[in-house]
Amino acid sequence: MKSMVKKEKKQEKNRSTLLSIWLIVTLLANAGTAIAYLFAAGFISAFLPTVPSWAISILEVLGLLNVVFTIFLFMWKKWAFFAVCVNAAIIFIINLAIGIGVIPAIFGLAGPLILYLAMRPQWGLFE
Repeated sequence: MKSMVKKEKKQEKNRSTLLSIWLIVTLLANAGTAIAYLFAAGFISAFLPTVPSWAISILEVLGLLNVVFTIFLFMWKKWAFFAVCVNAAIIFIINLAIGIGVIPAIFGLAGPLILYLAMRPQWGLFE
């Protein structure tokens, strides 16, 4: 008697154009921001003397983390979305603490919202 081998059918993961574009934009924006904080910290401190150096350092690290999280989103990892959301919340609080203002700080939350809207149709494909 032949043994029946069950073949697990894997769903092919095709990223939508919108999600692909948004992930690329997010990757480039976060990498650029992190590099800007790294190399322009002195300029930022001179131009905005009320911004504490700790805030610049933390924003730099969070930008680098968002690059890493975006790479994991390309690899279909759902937890990376939640990590991006936590980072956005931390950045929102830091922006308020350094006096950016509520309205401009709220615009920083648009990124995760757009990411969610782009991910939603393919949410089930993320692990």
